[in-house]
Amino acid sequence: MFIIPLTGKISLRNPPIVTIIIVLINCLVWFVLQAGDTDKQLKASEFYFTSGLVNIEISHYIAYRDGRLQDPVEVLSDDQFDEETLVQNYLAMQRDELFQQKLNNDEIITPSEQIYAEWKDLKTEYELMSSQLTSRQYGFIPNQKSLLTSFTYMFMHGSTGHLLGNMFFLWIVGCMLEMGLGRLRYAVLYIIGGLFAVWLFWLIYMTSIIPLVGASGAIAGLMGAFAVLFGKKKVKIFYSLGFYFNYLKIPAIILLPIWIGNEFYQLFGGGTTHVAYVAHIGGLIGGALFGIVCLKFSLGFNKDVIADTPVDEISPQIEKALKHIAELDLETGRQLLEKVLAKDPENIDVLTHLFNVYKLDPEDDKFHLLTKKLIFELTRSYDTYEKAHQIYSEYIRHTRHPRLSPQLYIQLSMMFAATGHLEKAVKILTMVLKKTPDSPGVPTALLKLAGAYSQKGMAMKGNRCLKLICNKYPDSTEAQLARKSLQSN
Repeated sequence: MFIIPLTGKISLRNPPIVTIIIVLINCLVWFVLQAGDTDKQLKASEFYFTSGLVNIEISHYIAYRDGRLQDPVEVLSDDQFDEETLVQNYLAMQRDELFQQKLNNDEIITPSEQIYAEWKDLKTEYELMSSQLTSRQYGFIPNQKSLLTSFTYMFMHGSTGHLLGNMFFLWIVGCMLEMGLGRLRYAVLYIIGGLFAVWLFWLIYMTSIIPLVGASGAIAGLMGAFAVLFGKKKVKIFYSLGFYFNYLKIPAIILLPIWIGNEFYQLFGGGTTHVAYVAHIGGLIGGALFGIVCLKFSLGFNKDVIADTPVDEISPQIEKALKHIAELDLETGRQLLEKVLAKDPENIDVLTHLFNVYKLDPEDDKFHLLTKKLIFELTRSYDTYEKAHQIYSEYIRHTRHPRLSPQLYIQLSMMFAATGHLEKAVKILTMVLKKTPDSPGVPTALLKLAGAYSQKGMAMKGNRCLKLICNKYPDSTEAQLARKSLQSN
């Protein structure tokens, strides 16, 4: 079973720096410090299986398992082992912690046996070769526990695949937690998760000589904290049951028992594996406790870093309205568009579609009111000036008596001046000056027109506009600017 949360977008303004640093440390450790471990491991394994050491130890393990150690043990030769039997007994021997403890204490192969000296020499050489592995130096070995390796193990891995899998989960869960907790608390959480993982692993496997490596315990801590901290907030998850996969939104807290239950299932029912499920369980518990402490003592956590995806209710309704219009059911299409407009009054697409419907009856008041609204929205941004020009031109063609307000005409004149349509700007301003010369914004529009003429190299026409401002609006701020411009000319 595979269950992972799918969180929102990462903020570039607040990047997950700690997560990136942890990923880089893990990658550097694997690709630099552990770079030669694979070859060293292969060399040690080759020595173990070709020197005769494996024959001696497995022969004694079979005798130990069958209760025949009190009798002389016959060391089986290679001919007496088939590959499958050899592998099965080797794996069973490695997992038998009591046997390993007795073997290391010379209680299995005793000094009284003839084979003891040969075995001791081979064993010493093999352990010397194994001790050169970085994973044995800095991985956590339960029967040789140390404070240093309790920390270093969580930045080491057993293979490239092991590293990539852990970094994938770290990135998915860690980024949101870092933004929600803050960098310091998040870094503390990573370490606490790793420590809980290694301590539980030690409690269960105190006598084990196999080193524990990997960031999965610390990452499990992040997952435990994720479930507790987001609590009842619904998060989107991806799940796979092997033969079936899907997406689902559930309260985050439900993930905690699912993840812990899955680890126990894998531990007791998943068969032989090198995965440290006990460490995962320890990390989940540690992370969950960290989350509980954060919430109980209000240490600060922002659940809103996972933003609910807004439901688009507008687009489907627009599409439905346009379908009716295409089928010439204009009335139904119009009603649907008006409903959408009531929800989103500044939606330019809806306004444009309604304009195209209303223009079929250009004398209707609705056509003029909607055109005013549409042109107003379009003239607010330079990016939509061209569309405003098109709508205005079409509006003039469809009606004999335009009903735009003086303020809207002034806005259009400034738009035409900005886009180089100077004749249209002059025509509109001339009309406004005749009908409503005291309309607010006229001096500003004239000043912009003067500037447009100047840019086009038409200084005489520009100066006329400046003089008009000085004569008609002498007390305005625009008149002061106009006089300065005239003096500099």
